[in-house]
Amino acid sequence: MARKRPDVLKTLADARPPELDPERLAGSERARHDLITILAGAPEPRKAASRSARPFTWRWALPVAATAAAAGVLVATLPEGGSDTQDARGSRATAGPTPNGPRRTPESGRLALLTVAARVDRTADEGTYWQTTTRSSRIDVATAAESTFAVVSSETSQWSFGVRPGTRSLWVSGIDATTEPRTERDTARWRAAGSPKDLTLPASGSGGRLGLRLEPGARKRPTVDRINSGDKIAALGARNVSYAELRKLPGDSAKLKEVLTDLYEEDRGSEISGRTEWMWRQAAGLIDLPVRPGVRAAAYRVIADLPGIRSLGEVTDPLGREGVGFALPATDRPDYGTARSELIVDPATGALLSDQEVLTKPNARAAEAGLTAGTVVNYTATVRSEWTDRQLKTPE
Repeated sequence: MARKRPDVLKTLADARPPELDPERLAGSERARHDLITILAGAPEPRKAASRSARPFTWRWALPVAATAAAAGVLVATLPEGGSDTQDARGSRATAGPTPNGPRRTPESGRLALLTVAARVDRTADEGTYWQTTTRSSRIDVATAAESTFAVVSSETSQWSFGVRPGTRSLWVSGIDATTEPRTERDTARWRAAGSPKDLTLPASGSGGRLGLRLEPGARKRPTVDRINSGDKIAALGARNVSYAELRKLPGDSAKLKEVLTDLYEEDRGSEISGRTEWMWRQAAGLIDLPVRPGVRAAAYRVIADLPGIRSLGEVTDPLGREGVGFALPATDRPDYGTARSELIVDPATGALLSDQEVLTKPNARAAEAGLTAGTVVNYTATVRSEWTDRQLKTPE
């Protein structure tokens, strides 16, 4: 009678020391250290974990196209606390400390992004409401009475996607919203122009115009919008999609790329120019929608395969959180000059901290307003993303 062969993989797994168990490594300080070592290209001394300050950022959210002015709307999410603990119902967007030593910038970000994808938080991934809080900011360049100055608009937003029958999906925007001159120099120029409250701005190089109300020190009232249309709760490309459709998205990066490629062909009228930028934006947007954890991981892998992706090494997001950054090559931005799209992520959990645009070369108008290379011209920072069974408490 033939002898049963031993299961080699099981034997190896049984012999593995507990501290090397992948389940224990996920989201751990060891996992963070490993990725930082890959990014640095050389071993670094390990440091004890500590807690980071509460942060917030700009980010592209995808509301239902029928109820939002555009499929890509800049919104913000505020994290709940600055610890690197995880909630049993979902994941917190937090970042821990970075080891001391020089920060190195590898030429390619693909390997680092694939490592991040492998560490996407896999805790409980379903509830009644998928909720995110973001903090957003945008710089605009205004001209009044022959004076050019920069204006910054900031706000906190909350999104609640109801995924059960009978639930509603809500968007609370304009929390703590302000619009004011960016610096003391800008304030002086604005006052020299007569302190105008109503400004007219170019509409992202489209030839249109936008109105902006500038009231330093004033806080606008939040607004609450219902963002579902029937069972459709979000926009993916030019389509409105339901929660069921989001849950059916493939966790395989090649198949997800095929889905996004088909959507790109449908969405050729998108305001975002170029296939690479479109794919980056849609894949990044998926990370904060109520998709399966495997789809978030696949979205990172889709981004990793885009041409020109490079790692920025260890960086700090606009809210002061430390993470690892990735960037596309710079492209023309009619409002500013040239700028590049960046993502900053928590390397231990795969949580997306910030989605932002960084100026690489200001045009004459932006330079006149004091903007320089390295200025973050807009960002959306995800402060919190989690499943919950309670609807948002909306402002009165």
